[in-house]
Amino acid sequence: MARLQDTGEPYYLQIAGKLREMVDTLAAGERLPSEPQLAKTFKVSRFTVAKAVDELSRDGLIVRKQGSGTFVAEMPLRRQPGYLLSFTEAVGAAGHRATHRVLAFRPVEWSPGLPYSAGIALILFDRLRYVDGIPVARHRSTLSAELAQRLGLTETAVSRADFSLYRHFEDHGLTVAAANERLIARLADTDERELLGIAEDSVVVSVSRQTFASDGTPLDAVEATYDARRYSYEARLTRQPELGNPKITKGNKDEFQKHDADRHHGPRLGPWDTAGERG
Repeated sequence: MARLQDTGEPYYLQIAGKLREMVDTLAAGERLPSEPQLAKTFKVSRFTVAKAVDELSRDGLIVRKQGSGTFVAEMPLRRQPGYLLSFTEAVGAAGHRATHRVLAFRPVEWSPGLPYSAGIALILFDRLRYVDGIPVARHRSTLSAELAQRLGLTETAVSRADFSLYRHFEDHGLTVAAANERLIARLADTDERELLGIAEDSVVVSVSRQTFASDGTPLDAVEATYDARRYSYEARLTRQPELGNPKITKGNKDEFQKHDADRHHGPRLGPWDTAGERG
């Protein structure tokens, strides 16, 4: 490793940068040098090394195992917008295995913002999602009770560990054509911390997605919560709006479409009203 430089940047941040470069060359699960070894290599105190390692741990790049050492973490679930993948498909494409545990499958009341008419019978499908046995997300899907009955979506059917909702749709002749999606970062609530096994001040990525068939029929509306350390998002942004971008609009004028209507593309800042945020 290169020597540290007197550039004004704290040594622990320089070390963190070099450790990130090292992590990029290692496979998930490989062990990093011990903190005493790193302190000797960089000719700094163990305290300085520990601060550098904390930086990588906070970013989810490494995991510390008591009595064993420090290891490269698994890659986060990686999402590329523009191509609609289910959780199972995205995890499988990354070479991992997706499973789930059903937390609830029951009737639920209609609420504003859902792509369904008020008064329609709805089903809540709540589940904890795993990647290679590690809990990484909670998905709370709201579906039409009539659609669920027609497709044979029962608690028994959805409880299979390898169940995929999109695959079930397509196995029954329904094409998942398009979706509207929004992401925010926020602090995890108590239930999320317990289910995902994360610390009290942990950040989660909250994804709201509404999925539609090719004729505009809503298929499901999911509120998904991901451990932010295990989730990344990539986007292609253009300076000018692209022509011919299809939108699902038939009878579904929800909050997502209000954002489409102003022809804004790319990241959004705000909202700035923080009165309702958790501290």
